[in-house]
Amino acid sequence: MLISRILNIIYKDWVVERRGSNAFLASILYLTAIVFVLYKVMGDVSAPVRVALFWIIILFTGINLIAQSFSHASLKRKIIHYQLYKPLEYVFAKLIVNWLKLFLMGGVLLLLQLMLTDTLVKDMNLFMQTFGLASIGIVAVLTFVASISIYSNNQNGLVTILALPLLVPILLLSMRLSLIAERMFVDSATDNYLLLLLGINLLLIALITILFPIVWKS
Repeated sequence: MLISRILNIIYKDWVVERRGSNAFLASILYLTAIVFVLYKVMGDVSAPVRVALFWIIILFTGINLIAQSFSHASLKRKIIHYQLYKPLEYVFAKLIVNWLKLFLMGGVLLLLQLMLTDTLVKDMNLFMQTFGLASIGIVAVLTFVASISIYSNNQNGLVTILALPLLVPILLLSMRLSLIAERMFVDSATDNYLLLLLGINLLLIALITILFPIVWKS
């Protein structure tokens, strides 16, 4: 029952976005333009620079995309959601939708990097594990902050200010694991870093489970 209700919210969210301004397609265009300009200007880039560019671009693409995930809801629609759904059903549906969007963005970014540099990550398995876990944490932070920001007149600014300090540990771990995946150095603590990312994700989800119902009632 819970899963079916979450899937129903996901479907309705997809329908609303398809009928709206197509923010997702605009984000893909934004991502493509930024990557193309950066790599054409910089030319050949080393593996550390490529890793840094990947995570910085993903971060700001995520902010641009997920910051708007609640903004299409009018007051009337918010009241309807409040009557039809439970807060955890609604926020978990949003988390899943935003994670799928960000994961697809990561795939597009990797494809663009391959086309522009003709190189792939040497240990793709480790990199995809890292990106999968890191994207969950990024989405959890941005989705929750976006849910708070809908009550502010300066939504995008509030998302950036509140989210960036929470995202720093995730980005630092992700960059280190990505450099290991590029075989820039050897580190025997790789599994521990992955477990640490998983632990951060569980903590963030637990906080959302506790705090989002408070935001929902407001």
